[in-house]
Amino acid sequence: MTQYLIITGATKGIGKALAAHFLKKQNTKVIGIARSEATIAHERYTHHRMDLSDLERLDKEADGIFPALQRGDEAVLVNNAGLLGDIGHLGSTERASFRKVMDVNVTAVAYLMDAFIDRYGGHGGKRVILNISSGAGKSPADGWAAYCASKAAADMLSRVAAEECDMEGNGIRVFAVAPGVVDTEMQTQIRSANEKDFSNLQRFLDLKADGQLSSSEEVAKKLAEVIETPEKFEEVDLDVRRF
Repeated sequence: MTQYLIITGATKGIGKALAAHFLKKQNTKVIGIARSEATIAHERYTHHRMDLSDLERLDKEADGIFPALQRGDEAVLVNNAGLLGDIGHLGSTERASFRKVMDVNVTAVAYLMDAFIDRYGGHGGKRVILNISSGAGKSPADGWAAYCASKAAADMLSRVAAEECDMEGNGIRVFAVAPGVVDTEMQTQIRSANEKDFSNLQRFLDLKADGQLSSSEEVAKKLAEVIETPEKFEEVDLDVRRF
């Protein structure tokens, strides 16, 4: 039995930490997708360099990303890649940035989920879709209009997909998991904002200064728990700080 993990945004942060966690397991192969070159060198790691905002290319190549499964094999899709976009109030940001955030955080996620379900629905082995969520999809934050809207949309996409998979009895579990506040490049971008564009800036500066940010490795272990034992979790929407 082989476990295949397809992870977007696998070159850094949570995606890279999750890939490293599973590559310690002898029966696991990881397929990474990112716009940058691979940062993992391992015999059981395969890298697809792709900008997920290139939806035309993703549409053409999505099916080829997923390997053929043998009886008993397991498949996991982790939609981890995400963009914050320009920080600023509506009316003062670049519209192209808004579109790119929605393309990467919502449409690319939907394309990959669609391909995964089409290919693996009813296969028989354990199959899991794990979408990285955010509290920003549940509570508005000024300056983050695109990000908040995209995460709310991805959360609803997860819920709909979970309901459909349950109705069809295809055996696929779908989760939207919020990782908390993690020490990644996105946090660096947030802390570089101007307070007039983002009124919560000081809170994020304080979280970093006080050592309150979770590490990618800590979060990866929590995500691995969902992937390895999905039967323990009944809800679609999860938060790593609550289990």
